[in-house]
Amino acid sequence: MEQKTKRRLYDFLPWVLTFAVMAAFTLFVSVYREGANPFETQRMKANLLSTMKIELHEAVESEKNAVLAINDQASEDFAAQARQAADRLENSRKQIESIIHRDKLPRETGMMNEFNACWSHYKKLDETILDLATQHTNFKAQKISATQCAEEMARFEERLNRLIHRNTRGSQCNDAVMHSYEALTASLNAFALHKAHIEEADDHVMDQIEQRIQSYDESAKKALGSLDRLEGLGDDEDLKAAEAAYGRFMDSTREVLRLSRLNTNIKSAELSLGKKRLIASQCQEILAALKETVQPQGDYSLPRSKIKGIE
Repeated sequence: MEQKTKRRLYDFLPWVLTFAVMAAFTLFVSVYREGANPFETQRMKANLLSTMKIELHEAVESEKNAVLAINDQASEDFAAQARQAADRLENSRKQIESIIHRDKLPRETGMMNEFNACWSHYKKLDETILDLATQHTNFKAQKISATQCAEEMARFEERLNRLIHRNTRGSQCNDAVMHSYEALTASLNAFALHKAHIEEADDHVMDQIEQRIQSYDESAKKALGSLDRLEGLGDDEDLKAAEAAYGRFMDSTREVLRLSRLNTNIKSAELSLGKKRLIASQCQEILAALKETVQPQGDYSLPRSKIKGIE
């Protein structure tokens, strides 16, 4: 009788084990709600973090290209790419944040909050840099100086040289020649200061450069006024053409100084190579550390918050 009972128990043992496994699996699923097992969740978080690192790298590189671009269109195109990469990263960030908040693991939550703060700082600085870079004021100032100003200065020099040649007799020169050279020297000195102003980042130094340009402008105008008062030059065609060219040169010079004073290319470059690089590096480091946390090498244990009594 006892052997029959044992035999019956052995017959039911596979069924008992089957029901035990099914019960354990049901409990496992109830603990990891929404049907996500810990290993799949871990893999999802690791994949999202890898994607975020790539997207952050793309955003940083596109922003640098926007700063270094030599024309408006290229700068705007790269700025658009930088913003698109940042938007993709933001979407990935929201996804992993949702998972981490669901899992409620203190270490991951803390590191996610740390990244959020860094990312918020990055986005604000990034938008400032991209806005400055796409204005391109230093490059625009350089272009005006090298084209419009250079062309008007060439016309001014050509007309005054014709006046000089007409008033030079052998080794003798008269007042017309002297005043023409004075006007030429002053205007060329003012023109030469464009480059220094465009490349300067310090407002105080730019003030000094502008004062020097103003002084040269006054000297040039004084010399032209002296030429006007000389007998026979009041209605001189070359002098009138030279004065008109000089007026256009100074109008363009004022625009060069206005654009140069905004200094958007220099400011964006300084922010991009300085403060922005540090913040981007910090964000990358947090992402790397967070990935190590969610996917530790060689550790396939269940998350601590899901295992009671294990620290």
